[in-house]
Order: sequence, then structure tokens, then C-alpha cells
Amino acid sequence: MPSQQSPRPSPAPADRNPWLPQAAVGLAAIVGGVALMGLPLDRSWGLAVNEGLGEWPAFWSFLTWSGLGVCGFLLLTACSATEPRRVAGMLVALVVGGLLVHTLKRSLQVERPLAVFGADHPVFQVIGEALHKGSMPSGHSATVWAVAGLLALREGAASWWRHAWWALASLQALSRIVVGAHWPSDVLVGSGIGLLLSVGVWHLGVTARLGRWLGGPVVRLCVAGLLPPLAVALCWADLGWALPPGVQLGVMALGVWGGWRWWRQAVANQSGQGAT
Repeated sequence: MPSQQSPRPSPAPADRNPWLPQAAVGLAAIVGGVALMGLPLDRSWGLAVNEGLGEWPAFWSFLTWSGLGVCGFLLLTACSATEPRRVAGMLVALVVGGLLVHTLKRSLQVERPLAVFGADHPVFQVIGEALHKGSMPSGHSATVWAVAGLLALREGAASWWRHAWWALASLQALSRIVVGAHWPSDVLVGSGIGLLLSVGVWHLGVTARLGRWLGGPVVRLCVAGLLPPLAVALCWADLGWALPPGVQLGVMALGVWGGWRWWRQAVANQSGQGAT
């Protein structure tokens, strides 16, 4: 009688929620930023980045504009029709992160690069709004890395989209140095806060409950109807940078595409409920 062999164990599925490495990177960024804060190296690196990459002001202005909370919300929501919990996480992160970042800014009172270098500096330049106070930490960096973290948490480990979110967030955070708004230490600490926020809010019970509510057919239809006008409002709002026509078309296309995806999911959910 042939011997029966035990079935070979199937390989473990790819880790679709790599929250531990993400949290470790976020913590390391905060520690590195705190260690760098106020050192001459912080100023020299900031000045070198500002001078070396400041030749494309429109490009960096777009990236720093796209790091605003409302822009991040539009992008994440448009990409999360099948994962409403990410939107719930973003809403919680915006509230918690906003309170944390602004509390730190008021407590630390770190001067911006413009206040240190001065407007008549031969090399340093400011692209966009001239800011003087509240440098540490970078709120833009916290926002973009919270968005990237939430998007990456539900992408497969081998998904190229995951790397695209990391690359986009890196450029958006870097833009804050290029436009003369922040020091490298500000960006590191803000980025670390955003990564830790993405992990923390994902594991909150309120995020799961809010995500289930956002996944209801009626709420999905409301989100579908909200995204296109939100995109149009972004194109016309005065948020520190006048959007070129090409960028306006891209933002409106993102809003329409996101609205269509949420509408399609709402219809699919209603059909599934009707079938049962």
C-alpha cells in the first residue's frame, strides 16, 4: 500500500498590511528629524536643496499645493471606492494630525528658513507664500505621508502602486524644502508623524465603524456626487497657487473618475442587496 504523504503547506500569503515596518520607518524619521533640528547641518542641507532644485518653480509649486489636506483627501477618496475604511482613516488622521501638528508648532516656535536667511540672501529663495514662524513640524509632510501610508497599507507587497505612493509622498515632502517653507528636520518629523498616523488610525475601532458607514449604498452615492464638485472647487479656490489649465483638467478628471468609481460600487452594492 503506497504511503500517504502529508500535503505540502501552501506558501504564506503576501503581507497586505505591513504596518510594523511602516511604523518603524515613521519612528526613525521622527528620531532623525529631532536629532537634526537646529544643527548647522540642517541649515546647510536645506539651503543646498533649495538652491539646487529651485530651477523648476512650477513643478515644485504643484507638488507643495498637492500636499494640502483637501488635495490629499480628494486623491485618497478617488482611489478608495472599494476600500472606504481608508477614507475613514484619512478623516480621523486629518483631525488628530491637525491638532498634533499645530500644537507642536505653537509649542516649539521654530523659525522658518526665510526668517533665518532673510529675504536678501544671495542664494536662498522662496517660491510662493512667505512664511516666518511655525516651522516644526511640516504639516504638508504629515498629510502626504498619511495619505501614502493609508494607500500603501492595502496594496499588495509586490504592487508597483505602493512604490508610486512612496515616490509621490517623497517628492511632495521634498517640495517643502525647495519652496523655502521648511527645514529638512521639519520634513522628517512631519513625515514620520504622517506614517505613524496612517498606522494608528487604521487600527482604531472608530475607523472601522466609520468605514462600514461610508460603505453603505446611500453614503457611497453621496460621496460619488461630492467628488466632482470638490475637484472643481479646488481648481478655483485661492490656495496659494494658481493652477495652470492642464492641472485643472487633471484635477477635474480625478474628481469625475473617483465619483464614477464610487457610483459604480454603490450600484453594485444595491444590486447585491436586492438579490438577497
